[in-house]
Amino acid sequence: MTGSKPRRLTCCCCGESTKGRQWHNRDIGFGPCTKCAEWIKTRRSFGHTPMSAGEMHQNYGESGVHYNLA
Repeated sequence: MTGSKPRRLTCCCCGESTKGRQWHNRDIGFGPCTKCAEWIKTRRSFGHTPMSAGEMHQNYGESGVHYNLA
């Protein structure tokens, strides 16, 4: 799906509108916004542990391709 054009998605964490590409492991129309993607990678609150790069890719796709678009 890296050849697809970026489109408006709803953040799967906070519900804000974001620009990205659909990832097969997310509900259609959803993906992380930049703010939430950074939080997910570094979170340490409420018993959460930070996500590894492999987990981020498995769950959300590739940074700069599916989310964190400039």
